[in-house]
Amino acid sequence: RLTHSAERSALGRRKGTITFVTSPSDPAGWASMPPPPANTEAVSRDPFAVGPSPPRELRVVVVLLILNVILSIVLTVVTIVFRHSIVDYQLDHRQITDPAKREALRNGYIATIVGRVIANIAVSIVYVFLVRALLRGRRWAYRRVILIGCVGIVGLILLQFSPYPSWMRIEQVVQAIVLAALVYCVLRPAVRAHFAANLPGRNVRRFNRS
Repeated sequence: RLTHSAERSALGRRKGTITFVTSPSDPAGWASMPPPPANTEAVSRDPFAVGPSPPRELRVVVVLLILNVILSIVLTVVTIVFRHSIVDYQLDHRQITDPAKREALRNGYIATIVGRVIANIAVSIVYVFLVRALLRGRRWAYRRVILIGCVGIVGLILLQFSPYPSWMRIEQVVQAIVLAALVYCVLRPAVRAHFAANLPGRNVRRFNRS
């Protein structure tokens, strides 16, 4: 003869439903909560886990990134407005007087300026996602900041070999100082420790791919 609880279980299996068997430890008939996962090491290695709070030096890095973008945008706008005077300065500096050659070089210089403007706009858009990932502690963003700072300094040094008006020289020097300060701050021990590879959430790739 089946007991009362066994009859309830058999009836539940026949009807395809879930039944709760009463027991002395569970008089209400409710199922007990499952135990926590035993593999705590796997949980601690979750790549999306939140790491330690960012250091104050990281705020300086973000401010310098934004300042660099502002300088690039201002230079882009001014370059578009005064593109013809900039090209005339470059042609006069190279002492080109032949009208045909001067016109051909003018078109080439203007195309270069337009290409640089488009590149600055693209970089400004990328900076938005870069700052966001940097504040989230993504290690790939940290490496990109170092790359941007070093490549930007080298590029500004190479621009010194091309003829530009004095006001553009001043802007280039200011931007080089900002990039040098950016590289210095991003390589500080506190910032480097914040983006250590062994911390949770640091190795998440772009588009949340680990």
